[in-house]
Amino acid sequence: MSDNAILAGVRVLDFSRYIAGPYCAALLAYLGADVIRIEKPGGSEDRFVGTVSPTASAVYLETGCNKRGMTLDVKHAEAADIKRRLIERADVVIANMPPKALVRAGLDYATLTAIKPDIILTTQTGFGHEGPWRDRGGFDGIGQAMSGSAFMSGQPGQPAKSATPFADFGTAALGAFATLAALYQKRDTGRGQHVQASLLGTSLTFFNAALIEQAVLAVNRVPSGNRGQTSAPTDIFET
Repeated sequence: MSDNAILAGVRVLDFSRYIAGPYCAALLAYLGADVIRIEKPGGSEDRFVGTVSPTASAVYLETGCNKRGMTLDVKHAEAADIKRRLIERADVVIANMPPKALVRAGLDYATLTAIKPDIILTTQTGFGHEGPWRDRGGFDGIGQAMSGSAFMSGQPGQPAKSATPFADFGTAALGAFATLAALYQKRDTGRGQHVQASLLGTSLTFFNAALIEQAVLAVNRVPSGNRGQTSAPTDIFET
């Protein structure tokens, strides 16, 4: 990676898995950050979902671009010291875990700032860090369904989620965007912060125009497949 890259000199520890966290880290790596993906012995679960090689899935390859990798056995006697030394040398930590899981892993913001006061923690969760569902896990389809997006897709009575996991990738992109803002502020203030993104929050944001229309006009739209809701002709046509 070029020394002239935007994030040259920025070190990121990627403790995440699947899509929202790893792709957030990959976007920072594209901009020149030194990203280290940290996995458990044998590899994280996302390596083995739809494998294209004995050790990697297509999603793992997509979200692992430009990263270095290491294995850390958290049960090993020296693991805590190794993790501490990694954090001391890092600018950003990325983890897609609910709050309780962050505490158990020693990756919550209070623990991290005790080690590195100006650290930036970027988290991706299912439902955010507040409210009754804060400690529940979450996947892309849950965000699509709870936001209303799946209801308005497909046909009446047959909700359908997008084949592209937009809640995952959108949460990754918004998390990376906010992390850049946090790095910019840190440059001016010397302070880090906790950047938070969630699958439900992303899905609601992307579907917000439909929710606003319903709240204001109560139009009660129904799904219409590929046909447009507000203009015509809108569909997928053979040309």
